[in-house]
Amino acid sequence: MAPLAQFHAYRQYEQMRRAVNDSVMGLFAGAGLASLLLHPMTQAPAPLSMIFPRIEEISRFDLSIEKARAILDDAGPHIGNMALPYLLSLHEDYMRSCLELLVKDGLITPKSASKAPVSKIHEEFGVAVGTPLPQDSLQQFHVLREMRNCLIHMGGVIDDRLVAAVAACSHGALAGWTNVTKSSPRAFKKGDPLKIGAGELALGFAVSKLLARTVNEFLVSGLTRPTWIDVILEDMASHGPGIPANVDERLRKALGYARFNYIWIGATPIELQDGLTRMGY
Repeated sequence: MAPLAQFHAYRQYEQMRRAVNDSVMGLFAGAGLASLLLHPMTQAPAPLSMIFPRIEEISRFDLSIEKARAILDDAGPHIGNMALPYLLSLHEDYMRSCLELLVKDGLITPKSASKAPVSKIHEEFGVAVGTPLPQDSLQQFHVLREMRNCLIHMGGVIDDRLVAAVAACSHGALAGWTNVTKSSPRAFKKGDPLKIGAGELALGFAVSKLLARTVNEFLVSGLTRPTWIDVILEDMASHGPGIPANVDERLRKALGYARFNYIWIGATPIELQDGLTRMGY
């Protein structure tokens, strides 16, 4: 098991990432299943709203069965177009929180952390901790990021930046991409419409998860112990059960919280008591 610290930003990110993953894959599966179930009804004379009167969205649009099936069959790209920006924004917000931890430890200045562009946020982190992140995964992430930018800024049309990001990928990054998505990003051509399906989203979830875990591992080994002790106690105070007012319970509760969420840090009673003292307890 990798040494991970369950600090608040990481817990929050993992919870949201799993929720988005389940919802998106559920939408893909649901659209396919619904289309399949509607197939025997395509010749029915009644509109869909009469067959399923309890579903408000169906009555609102008053769709025919044939039209509903066509929409469901074409739902994949629309799901992908909505989900990819959401997924990447969650990851980028997590990375900002990790840079703030580096600021807390004096490994990076507040200005550098706040001004780091999204396109360089992982590289800034790697320089600060002295270890670069996995390059194949990082290259894949940058391709996904440029895909997101094409959706938002280019109306879903492939541009030069996306093509350049693919060209910068190593053989390993391209092979990994193809293995998951079953298609090569080398097929991207400037001016073509960008298509994002379940394969690209599955890759996005996998890559963002790997990078987030790697960043967590680097923080475990890279931050000083006093910083980690402060993080544990601040997390306990703000997002956990709080710091007990009873002095006899305070250290025992802090030890329990540290062992539950931060077992890899190995906080000692002396370190936690020193941290409590720094906080004014």
